[in-house]
Amino acid sequence: MRIAVLTDSLADTDGVGRYTIRLMRAIEAAAPGTQVEVALARKHPGLSADVPSHWPIRIALPPDYFFYMSALRFHAFLAWSVARVLPMVRRADLVHAIKDYPHCYVGLVAAQLAGKPCVMTAHGTYAVVPLTDRRHAERARAAYPKFGRILCVSEYTKKRIEELLPLQNLEVIRNAVDASHYAPRPRLERRPWSGVPYTLGMGALKERKGHHIAVDAFLQIAQRFPDLHHFIVGAYQPEDSYFRRIAARVEAAGYAGRVRFLGNVTEEEKIDLLSGAQAFVHTPVTAADGGFEGFGIVYLEAAACGVPAIAARGSGAEDAVLDGETGFLCDPTADAAAASLGRLLADEPLRSRMGARAREHARAQTWEQNARRVLAVYEELTRRA
Repeated sequence: MRIAVLTDSLADTDGVGRYTIRLMRAIEAAAPGTQVEVALARKHPGLSADVPSHWPIRIALPPDYFFYMSALRFHAFLAWSVARVLPMVRRADLVHAIKDYPHCYVGLVAAQLAGKPCVMTAHGTYAVVPLTDRRHAERARAAYPKFGRILCVSEYTKKRIEELLPLQNLEVIRNAVDASHYAPRPRLERRPWSGVPYTLGMGALKERKGHHIAVDAFLQIAQRFPDLHHFIVGAYQPEDSYFRRIAARVEAAGYAGRVRFLGNVTEEEKIDLLSGAQAFVHTPVTAADGGFEGFGIVYLEAAACGVPAIAARGSGAEDAVLDGETGFLCDPTADAAAASLGRLLADEPLRSRMGARAREHARAQTWEQNARRVLAVYEELTRRA
């Protein structure tokens, strides 16, 4: 089977990139002879070292801000992209649009022109927000029923779509993790986190990631744990108002030396940070612009390192964290997060039990299982076609 894959990233620094690499490599392993050809976005964040050298990669998709372009630029990029993608789609048996709307719309149009089935992965925000957006809603609502299948990474994402557009082609296939990639290894030296106890947050500095809740929770319990630090991994702009607001709270509380914004780190550093954390604190919210966390592969990555999580209800974390077993699900407020975090930090045996259960849970969420379910969808749709 030949698969045309559309994604805006093949990098380790974001969830879509990690999803694409892990899933497609698992599909190749599960179905020898599968051929993957990738359409990648302009201004993509670079290639992971894990991208197989035999994948043909074509720069054929608009940049990440495609959704926000003016109508004229949107249609110009749409036409350019469909023309670039169409040759590879004609060579393929099936199209898998891994980046959700509007990049998936490029895949659908090209698939329809070539007479090929098209699958879409619905991660979260940009599978749902387009259905109510003034400019995109009519186009998105017409497009979604035409996909052979929409693979939702969580029950939460599926629920959010169904609230706006009841569909018969939705299927939940949850995200997974390669637990062996996070197996214990020697700790790195001479890093800002070396030799100090710490909690960890991970994700770009944007409202829907809920860093403001996690940081406020840390500030509430910081006096009880005077040696504890909190590190945040994820891209940010120093001039961004959201970052400045969080940094100002930290400064006003007098903890600027104990809350550190690291920006993006290497994969090796990320694993080292996860391995040494006492708790992973990721408390996403539904942002003012409608953005939300559709799943959060980072929860499973933390679990694979034996680290329990503090997560927020009302997000895809409900699918990723087993409440009371691999961590705590709390209301998306600083008070609730602080209460859960304080309980976890004060009870080392509890942390140890939850960490062991988290590792066990992560080992059961394999990309091999995920790939076999996705392959079953591919085979059904190609037979039907």
